[in-house]
Amino acid sequence: MVDEYRPVRLSAVAMAISFAAALGTGAVTPAMAQDDATLLAQSDARHRFDIAPQPLTDAIALFSEQANMQISAHGDLVREVRTGGVSGTMTGADALQRLLAGTGLVYRITNDGAIIHAPGTGQESSGPMRLGTIVVESGAMQDEHALAADRASSIGVSAADLERRRPRDLRDVFKGESAVSVGNSIPSSQKLYVHGVEETNLAVSIDGVRQNNKVFHHNGTTLIDPSLLKQARVDPGVAPADAGPAAMGGSVVYETVDVGDVLSPDRNVGGFTTLSFDTDSETYTNGYSAYGRHEGFEGLGFFKFAKGDEVTDGNGEFVNGSESDVLSGLAKLGYESDEGHRFEVFGERVRDSAKRPFRANIGRLTTGTNPVTRQYTTNRENYGAQFSMPHADGLFDPEIVVGYSGTELKVPVPFGSIGETTSLSAKVQNDFNLSEGNTITVGTDFYDDKARYYDPGVDMHESSTNAGVYGQARLTPMEDFRVSFGLRGDYQIFEGVDGSDLEQSGTSGNVSAAYDILDHVTVKAGYSRVWGGVALSENFIMNQNWDYTDGIEPVTSKNYTSGLEFNYEGFSAGAGIFRSDFKNVRDPSFNGGPGVVTDFRTQGYDLSLGYDWGAGFARATYTDSRIKVEGNYADSFTTNYLGMPLGKIIALEVAHRFDGLGLTLGGTMDAALTNRDTELAGSEKQNSYKVFSSYAEYEPEDLDFLTLRVEANNILDEVYSDRATYGQEFSTVEPLREQGRSFLLWARAEF
Repeated sequence: MVDEYRPVRLSAVAMAISFAAALGTGAVTPAMAQDDATLLAQSDARHRFDIAPQPLTDAIALFSEQANMQISAHGDLVREVRTGGVSGTMTGADALQRLLAGTGLVYRITNDGAIIHAPGTGQESSGPMRLGTIVVESGAMQDEHALAADRASSIGVSAADLERRRPRDLRDVFKGESAVSVGNSIPSSQKLYVHGVEETNLAVSIDGVRQNNKVFHHNGTTLIDPSLLKQARVDPGVAPADAGPAAMGGSVVYETVDVGDVLSPDRNVGGFTTLSFDTDSETYTNGYSAYGRHEGFEGLGFFKFAKGDEVTDGNGEFVNGSESDVLSGLAKLGYESDEGHRFEVFGERVRDSAKRPFRANIGRLTTGTNPVTRQYTTNRENYGAQFSMPHADGLFDPEIVVGYSGTELKVPVPFGSIGETTSLSAKVQNDFNLSEGNTITVGTDFYDDKARYYDPGVDMHESSTNAGVYGQARLTPMEDFRVSFGLRGDYQIFEGVDGSDLEQSGTSGNVSAAYDILDHVTVKAGYSRVWGGVALSENFIMNQNWDYTDGIEPVTSKNYTSGLEFNYEGFSAGAGIFRSDFKNVRDPSFNGGPGVVTDFRTQGYDLSLGYDWGAGFARATYTDSRIKVEGNYADSFTTNYLGMPLGKIIALEVAHRFDGLGLTLGGTMDAALTNRDTELAGSEKQNSYKVFSSYAEYEPEDLDFLTLRVEANNILDEVYSDRATYGQEFSTVEPLREQGRSFLLWARAEF
């Protein structure tokens, strides 16, 4: 599918914005004043551009890096402007002209680069011009391999996307992306699915630290506060070798905010506070942050809490166990030397301590006699240290990450149960940047994962230790052709609850290609074969009597993707097909033993269509996915820890900013068509639904530190469960319903 929000790398000094004074009058065209031979040659050189629709300030920075040109502009001129982006292989001059299409701005070339300005401002002189500049750090997407072939099908959520969506949970993060589904209405129970594959079969990382969160099938997998995020990326199906071990169905990468993402370049200290109120559940959410930098040192702290009652569904009935009682926090300390060496330590934690439904991902069983709710306390933590050289562009471009992540779930009723999963991980890698568009990444990684369950009567655990080596080549053998291929080898020692060890090893490989058959049309394809070893069991089904004598087969997968995308002057369209085959996926049960494995397949296609007119955009995506287990259609019980029967999903997102008024209006539609695959599995059909939401966001001109927002969610009061929610096809299950019509008031003040 077309990825309009694909992540793009930006070094901290990729852009210099000049604050020129006394803009006069006159007229100029982009063809004027190009008299400097060197810069003229740069502007006429052809490059591969991939800049998504976004704020022009971020887009200029990305263009500067991709065209290897310095771009200058008056900060006030470009600050509130959006661009439709540019994609394809073309000259720098053509790309810049398309980047500015619809913005009302023009440019000219000087001996310092290109200057963006408004027509008739006296900047049309053709003589050389030198401007003093200041360095600006931007919160744009930071992905040094953004233009590589293995990113051609990636789904990126940029800082601009997050700012527009103001997400409250994981589902909001991926609004507008039909290929990514998030089930359940309670954040602590949410699970993410990519093309129908559950995230437990993906390589998931937060700030480069491996996540290992398979605790309890009634709980979520990666509880994360989206307020902490600056970007996210999903690699559906085919993931590169440096995505980490066991990227069976792709990978998910989350990055939290840094000081440079929130602090203006002309300030050394700052902060903000946020406040929101949901009128339906009377939930108050407060967030506080402070940050600063001095002589290369920087620090950031963030804290948020949410407290509120249960929400009501479209029928006005309370959704049992849906109240809010969440604490989250983030702390970062960093230092960057004059030589470009960056050191960073970070810690992030989320705690949910509210009562939840007795089975936290189910409203209730209609035939059950258990209490309606019980206490669930979920703690997820993520700590790490990182060394990198973010501005390196030669053969020495290292990255070292050491981290620890863990999830603890306490369920006092009825056994006093506690489940813990932890992962100690590290990676050391180097990018050999041979030339523009040609990089070879070589590295080694390690993890030590543990799954433990204990209560007053038992204490048991499984563990998995893995060491891997990998290499990924990202090359541009021809101007319009990009290829990426990689190989990794892994050696694993798995220890079962009976103390027995299983030693196994395997190799994984991937290849992706993208070819610009026309300036605006790209075809792409990818394939991977992945070895994943033996996955840890869910904590809450482990049995101290399990016997591992017969061993466990290692899981493997094969992934196939192909597609076509079109981008031209704000218009975009795309189509793609996908398929993933998994063999020997571990599927143990308490009484069935530890060695049970199963095979499953997901397959389907994506479509997308969009238009960006500079001040706004509209984009629709459509995904049709199917899942079969052992060759048969399956329901959400059979697919637990595998995937989810999703069928046909539609997502629409639209927004428009009224420049000069400080007002942005937008809306979304989420819909699912009736899915009868679950009838073929012997259960009931999954019903259709369509949900409309809208928002208005206002930044007062005289109070530029303040942002106000009001949301109207589920405007038509639809009664529904998100398609990725467990159990909606069973007559004995009352699935978790989504919130009915509600209004959210939100404010942010920066200091």
